[in-house]
Amino acid sequence: MKLIKRVAITVLLGWSALSNAALAPSAVHLRDLDTMLEFIHKHHYVAMSLESIDLVSLTIYYNNNCEAKFVRSKPSLLSLGQPGPQPGIEFERSTCPLTETNKTSQ
Repeated sequence: MKLIKRVAITVLLGWSALSNAALAPSAVHLRDLDTMLEFIHKHHYVAMSLESIDLVSLTIYYNNNCEAKFVRSKPSLLSLGQPGPQPGIEFERSTCPLTETNKTSQ
Protein backbone atom coordinates (compact mmCIF):
# COMPACT_ATOMS: atom_id res chain seq x y z
CA MET A 1 0.00 0.00 0.00
CA LYS A 2 2.86 2.37 0.83
CA LEU A 3 4.43 1.64 -2.54
CA ILE A 4 1.24 2.60 -4.38
CA LYS A 5 1.05 5.90 -2.47
CA ARG A 6 4.70 6.68 -3.28
CA VAL A 7 4.19 5.92 -6.96
CA ALA A 8 1.01 8.04 -7.07
CA ILE A 9 2.74 10.98 -5.38
CA THR A 10 5.73 10.69 -7.69
CA VAL A 11 3.50 10.66 -10.78
CA LEU A 12 1.48 13.66 -9.60
CA LEU A 13 4.60 15.67 -8.77
CA GLY A 14 6.12 14.78 -12.12
CA TRP A 15 3.04 15.97 -14.02
CA SER A 16 2.92 19.24 -12.12
CA ALA A 17 6.57 19.92 -12.88
CA LEU A 18 6.00 19.27 -16.60
CA SER A 19 2.95 21.53 -16.78
CA ASN A 20 4.94 24.46 -15.39
CA ALA A 21 7.63 24.12 -18.07
CA ALA A 22 5.74 26.15 -20.71
CA LEU A 23 6.12 29.91 -21.00
CA ALA A 24 3.30 32.09 -19.79
CA PRO A 25 1.20 33.63 -22.59
CA SER A 26 2.53 37.09 -21.72
CA ALA A 27 6.11 35.87 -22.22
CA VAL A 28 5.20 34.36 -25.60
CA HIS A 29 3.52 37.63 -26.66
CA LEU A 30 6.57 39.64 -25.62
CA ARG A 31 8.89 37.33 -27.55
CA ASP A 32 6.64 37.55 -30.63
CA LEU A 33 6.47 41.34 -30.32
CA ASP A 34 10.28 41.53 -30.12
CA THR A 35 10.53 39.52 -33.36
CA MET A 36 8.03 41.79 -35.11
CA LEU A 37 9.76 44.95 -33.87
CA GLU A 38 13.10 43.62 -35.11
CA PHE A 39 11.49 43.12 -38.53
CA ILE A 40 10.20 46.71 -38.49
CA HIS A 41 13.67 48.02 -37.58
CA LYS A 42 15.16 46.15 -40.57
CA HIS A 43 12.55 47.45 -43.02
CA HIS A 44 12.49 51.25 -42.85
CA TYR A 45 9.62 51.59 -45.31
CA VAL A 46 7.44 49.45 -43.08
CA ALA A 47 8.47 51.58 -40.10
CA MET A 48 7.65 54.82 -41.93
CA SER A 49 4.17 53.66 -42.92
CA LEU A 50 3.36 51.50 -39.86
CA GLU A 51 -0.32 51.39 -38.93
CA SER A 52 -0.64 48.62 -36.34
CA ILE A 53 0.70 45.34 -34.99
CA ASP A 54 -1.73 42.48 -34.33
CA LEU A 55 -0.34 39.81 -32.00
CA VAL A 56 -3.41 37.58 -32.38
CA SER A 57 -3.10 37.20 -36.16
CA LEU A 58 0.70 37.78 -36.10
CA THR A 59 0.40 40.55 -38.69
CA ILE A 60 1.99 43.97 -39.15
CA TYR A 61 -0.25 46.45 -41.01
CA TYR A 62 1.44 49.25 -42.95
CA ASN A 63 1.00 51.59 -45.93
CA ASN A 64 -2.78 51.53 -46.49
CA ASN A 65 -3.85 47.87 -46.19
CA CYS A 66 -0.46 46.22 -46.68
CA GLU A 67 0.28 43.26 -44.43
CA ALA A 68 3.43 41.49 -43.30
CA LYS A 69 2.38 38.03 -42.09
CA PHE A 70 4.27 35.91 -39.60
CA VAL A 71 3.83 32.22 -38.75
CA ARG A 72 4.87 30.15 -35.79
CA SER A 73 7.73 27.77 -36.61
CA LYS A 74 6.97 24.08 -36.56
CA PRO A 75 8.27 22.26 -33.47
CA SER A 76 11.17 19.91 -34.06
CA LEU A 77 10.56 16.17 -34.14
CA LEU A 78 12.48 15.79 -30.88
CA SER A 79 10.31 18.28 -28.96
CA LEU A 80 6.99 17.25 -30.52
CA GLY A 81 4.53 16.20 -27.83
CA GLN A 82 6.71 17.44 -24.99
CA PRO A 83 5.85 20.37 -22.75
CA GLY A 84 7.79 23.55 -23.16
CA PRO A 85 7.67 26.95 -24.78
CA GLN A 86 6.09 27.42 -28.18
CA PRO A 87 8.45 27.83 -31.11
CA GLY A 88 9.18 31.41 -32.18
CA ILE A 89 7.58 33.19 -35.11
CA GLU A 90 9.15 33.98 -38.46
CA PHE A 91 8.26 36.20 -41.42
CA GLU A 92 6.16 34.33 -43.98
CA ARG A 93 5.06 36.83 -46.64
CA SER A 94 3.99 40.36 -47.39
CA THR A 95 1.07 41.55 -49.49
CA CYS A 96 3.06 44.60 -50.69
CA PRO A 97 6.72 45.46 -51.31
CA LEU A 98 8.81 45.99 -48.19
CA THR A 99 10.72 48.86 -49.78
CA GLU A 100 9.47 52.14 -51.16
CA THR A 101 8.91 52.02 -54.90
CA ASN A 102 10.15 55.05 -56.79
CA LYS A 103 7.24 56.61 -58.63
CA THR A 104 7.94 59.25 -61.20
CA SER A 105 5.51 62.14 -61.15
CA GLN A 106 4.03 63.09 -64.47
